[in-house]
Amino acid sequence: MQVFDVALIGAGPAGYAALTAMRGFSGSVVVVTGAASEPSKGGPAKIVSVAYERQQPACLAERTDVSGDAPPMFVAAEIGGLANYWGKQLQVYDSDDPWGQGDFLRSWAEYKGACDAVQGDLHVIGGVRKEQLDDGLEQSAPRLLVGTKDEPDSGLRAMAQAIENRLSEIAQIEVRAGRVQRIENDKQSVSLSLDDGTQIRARRVFLAAGVLGTATLLARSLPQVAEIGFLDHAPYTINCLGLGRALGSPRDYMNRGNFNALTLKQRHEGRCDMFASVYAVSQAPVSLVTTTLGLGPRLRGWRMGRFIDFVQPVRIWTRKTYVQFRYRPDQGPIEATNISDPDQDEALQGLLRWLASHRVRHNLGITAPGQGFHYHNLTLGAGKEPVDQAVETAFQGRVRVVDASCLSEIGCQPHTLTSMAQAYGRVRRDMALAERVREAI
Repeated sequence: MQVFDVALIGAGPAGYAALTAMRGFSGSVVVVTGAASEPSKGGPAKIVSVAYERQQPACLAERTDVSGDAPPMFVAAEIGGLANYWGKQLQVYDSDDPWGQGDFLRSWAEYKGACDAVQGDLHVIGGVRKEQLDDGLEQSAPRLLVGTKDEPDSGLRAMAQAIENRLSEIAQIEVRAGRVQRIENDKQSVSLSLDDGTQIRARRVFLAAGVLGTATLLARSLPQVAEIGFLDHAPYTINCLGLGRALGSPRDYMNRGNFNALTLKQRHEGRCDMFASVYAVSQAPVSLVTTTLGLGPRLRGWRMGRFIDFVQPVRIWTRKTYVQFRYRPDQGPIEATNISDPDQDEALQGLLRWLASHRVRHNLGITAPGQGFHYHNLTLGAGKEPVDQAVETAFQGRVRVVDASCLSEIGCQPHTLTSMAQAYGRVRRDMALAERVREAI
């Protein structure tokens, strides 16, 4: 059986960053994309709508129930990952935000350089138009991934297209459609067992399956781990009437037809303590609205139209919207704890007071936990051992987790770009060490 120099598990944003760090690598690489032979049906309304609009199945796998009334969690199972459904905000964290300094990115300058490296071939819009509002609020166009340099309008397929471009650049590469069921140590390598019964052996493995995918894979691979934990954000959602009194007409800031139209931030001592996304419903497909209302996806290709923007949804992340999850694979659903209390969240209440001062009416809701906005900080065991440390020990340093699982702390802003920068830094350092070892041999 062939032994690959490198195996990459996962083909989402972290996988793309890993492939970017492997540019110029002369060894053999195998990429396991995560595609499922029998994808799950259903899922969040946005995913159902996007799948309907593109006339393809929603490629989701590993449906996992969540305690209470929260909807189930899914793992994306295709090249491009969840970026194919959500799109991505590529926010560059400021030096006072928790951007993940450590052994792989030792300074903010290194972090910024890694961000630039993984964005180099992507087409990103927004982020430059800033306006200081009263009460310390900052308004800007959202910084959105909308395509690649060679296909700038590829939209929700941008990450998939970018990954396919990277795959074509590596000389010795094999791409496997499938899901890894188990990782095991071999004598001088690591063995990957796929869901179709085949096996892959590699000297080094980069695990970029996304936090939930990484968690479920490690649960199967390390039976001694009886408990897994991770964090997410469960943001607030407010539907506003008369938001134009505070922010102006959405016609003035709609971002090239994107549903995500405007970003609001509030900083304290250089750190972003509140991040809000303002949406233009007029830019949403009708199928998203009908699916959200429980009617199923309908009227493919239709948009809502401007008349609907008299009500605008706003989604809000603060330092109080974190949710802790505990997963015991042998005991049923994932448990969500530490749900935020809006009345005790000063950042939220400050924003609501600001809106009220501009005569904006609103109603407040809380997003159900587990929707995967900001998964991070994966821990193993009742002692909450960081995933880096646990995997290093279990696989003698041959396996490296490179997705957002390894980010112990994130801020209120979307952390996709920060996760990609970390993946790039980790893989780049490991590949440099591997090349030095090969040269020495």
